[in-house]
Amino acid sequence: MTMKKCIFERDSTNNENFGFLTFFMKILHTADWHLGRRLHGQELTPEHDLMLDELIAIIRERRINALVHAGDVFDSANPPNYALRQYYSFLTRAVQAGGCSTVIITGGNHDSPSALNAPKHLLETMNIHVVGCATENINEEIIPVKDANGQTLGYCAAVPFLRDKDLRYSQPGESDDDRSKRLIEGIRKHYECAANTALETMSAAKHEHLPLFATGHLFAQGGKTGDLDKKEQIHVGNLGQIGADAFPEAFSYVALGHLHSPQIVGKRYTVRYSGSPIALDFSERDDAKEVVIVEWKDNQAPTIESLPLTAHRRLMRFSGTWREVESALKTYDASKSALPVLAEIRIQPNAEGVFAGLNPDEHFRTLATKLHGSQMLIVRVVQERPRADSVFASADEVQLEELTHELVFEERLKREGLEAAQTRELKQTYKELLALFGEKEETA
Repeated sequence: MTMKKCIFERDSTNNENFGFLTFFMKILHTADWHLGRRLHGQELTPEHDLMLDELIAIIRERRINALVHAGDVFDSANPPNYALRQYYSFLTRAVQAGGCSTVIITGGNHDSPSALNAPKHLLETMNIHVVGCATENINEEIIPVKDANGQTLGYCAAVPFLRDKDLRYSQPGESDDDRSKRLIEGIRKHYECAANTALETMSAAKHEHLPLFATGHLFAQGGKTGDLDKKEQIHVGNLGQIGADAFPEAFSYVALGHLHSPQIVGKRYTVRYSGSPIALDFSERDDAKEVVIVEWKDNQAPTIESLPLTAHRRLMRFSGTWREVESALKTYDASKSALPVLAEIRIQPNAEGVFAGLNPDEHFRTLATKLHGSQMLIVRVVQERPRADSVFASADEVQLEELTHELVFEERLKREGLEAAQTRELKQTYKELLALFGEKEETA
């Protein structure tokens, strides 16, 4: 089937193809909630609760027709019970919020597809649609957005995070460049197939005049990343990065998840990340958090609005010498946040000598309590040291939660002094074993 052009790119003054047909649809695009996340041992449950309350208020006030979540609902494949309660409580409130008659949830790389999909059929009775992983039948990823009366307002190609096994079969001995090309081609083909299938579905229902949008959970070329994004390797070596041109023009909007900073992809303003709605890492401490509201009316191009969210908790990083950090703590006003400030302290190498023998962790936690009481909590104190060319050069600077299987394995390969070809082959074999292990876990 030849790919059709999106209806919104036609001349809006030419209505002869539409006659009396009109439409209106408004969606709220969000992603990367990471429910259940702990930041250096500290639960982020309170700010998640406040964020979800704010989303419900937005749904009501802005009369949202559909809530669309583009992956990473949870922070881990086995979320704690309180995170599950947050999720299901929110879904119930969302569909009761007045006007929001459709909810679309897609899986991210942090989510367990089987866990997300488990209540799939039950949730569909509430018009909550879950696509935890790529489906064998692409039609299952094409979801109609309906109003409270059952009238179809538009369609979504609900594409989740695409795992290697969804895209290709491994080729022994292939180079990093070859693997990257295979991944990119696999992602392109999946979106092309989703677009064609959606257009066929819409044509059969005589809904060609309605809007079509898509979701995705991936790393687009040129995307702005934070420390947490960099730790996540969606494809080994960040292979498989795609550009905005990978999404067919049939999609009038593409709602992306994975990167935590809100941003537009490749200067194509209709392809964008909503970012995470709360700060999940200290590298995100200065990010402005938001959700995206997209509205379609008649045969016009969609209007897109970035709606700022409230920062209910501040994350602070105090860096410098011992004296500089003490001074910064004394002058900081921690009373402006609804929730206690979470702080990370990074002490530069001590050249003054006067603090030898003092325990920096104990000293700064005690000082913060004395100065700010319950309004500030120090969650991490790091003594910085000159680092060698190894991620394990300073044990004080590496936390277990920061390490990934890939990072540890790559460090082990470095110490073996292998040739480049051997290293590539071992990396690929290791990656295939991880994928196979993960697949067995999902089907167990």
